[in-house]
Amino acid sequence: MSEYTLTQRCLAELLGTYILVFIGPGAVITFASTLEFVSPAAALFGIGFAFAIAVAVAIYTVGHISGCHINPAVTIALAVIKRFPASEVVPYIVSQIIGAVLASATHYIIYGPAVAGKVYFGLTLPGDIIGGNPVIACVNEIVMTFILMFTIMGIAVSGKAPQGWAGWGIGLVVGALIWWGGPISGTSLNPARTFGPALVSGNWTAHWVYWVGPIVGAIIGAVIYEYLFIKAPEKQ
Repeated sequence: MSEYTLTQRCLAELLGTYILVFIGPGAVITFASTLEFVSPAAALFGIGFAFAIAVAVAIYTVGHISGCHINPAVTIALAVIKRFPASEVVPYIVSQIIGAVLASATHYIIYGPAVAGKVYFGLTLPGDIIGGNPVIACVNEIVMTFILMFTIMGIAVSGKAPQGWAGWGIGLVVGALIWWGGPISGTSLNPARTFGPALVSGNWTAHWVYWVGPIVGAIIGAVIYEYLFIKAPEKQ
């Protein structure tokens, strides 16, 4: 039983998601508006590392309070394998979405629509490299979120990994996935991370991709790790 109330844990999820979306998509806006993607490779590396830091900071600050899901796909996946109460799924997801929207609203206030609107407030969209194909983008999000959730299960859920490395381990895999998938689908991995910029920018292009892909990928990753590498050894 957690020592924190549901209200406290939901507030932690809101703040953790705020940190993620403020820093991550904020880095996208900065590279687009200030540096104008002069060096695309450097921009992609910088954005990926910004997300890695944001995830690590969120995990180390609110992880002990709420588990630091900061992602509806992670919350749903953990509920599917019964490692999170089904009754708390909706409060967690609502909190995550509010945190993301507040972060994007902060970008609106700081940068203004003319500046931040250049990249739709850091919104994820199917890339030109795949011709904007939403199906390919969705497949990419499924695979990438599977890798992310598989990592979360191994580092943070199983209890078998070395202690103290969850923040950087999970953060760095997010950064690496951005380096790979940024030009393909924007590398959302997280419906809330995409919802905030979509709402504030008013751009809902292929928005379904960033709910279906991450949720499906996270469930697959959680189920495979839970029943092949956690539950299976317990039955031996």
